[in-house]
Amino acid sequence: MGATLTVQDLFKLILFLLGIGALSYLIVVFKNINKILLKVNSFIETNEKNINTIVNQLPEISENINSITRTASTTIEEITPEVAELVTNVNEITEKIDSITESIDNTTYKISETMDIVTDTVADTAYSLQDNIKNIDTYIKLILEVIDTIKGYLKKR
Repeated sequence: MGATLTVQDLFKLILFLLGIGALSYLIVVFKNINKILLKVNSFIETNEKNINTIVNQLPEISENINSITRTASTTIEEITPEVAELVTNVNEITEKIDSITESIDNTTYKISETMDIVTDTVADTAYSLQDNIKNIDTYIKLILEVIDTIKGYLKKR
């Protein structure tokens, strides 16, 4: 019993086996994506009330953050001249005591830096929260597109 196997037949066989392997891998990938989408859908359904509450409260939170930032800025502007005057008076009093002057200057600097850090942190938090909401919206749209594509594919069958 003799069978002749040409190079062309060998290449066809290899391509056929590669195609079967790629299709099997693609099926496993879609199965994993389906599991992930089911978990995401379940998570969204169980937390839908909380998500809606958070999304509804975001404008109020943003307004509160803006109000706090404005108040902090106004307070810093009001305190700045008084701090400068206080430093001048302290320098006049403490010409005899240099160590006390350095301590007060350091404290004033730390308060100013702390206020700057707090203001920056509040603003960064607001921007981060806004970006995260945009990212969540993008992911949800992407997931819905994948689900629609899978539905369309399944309807064709």
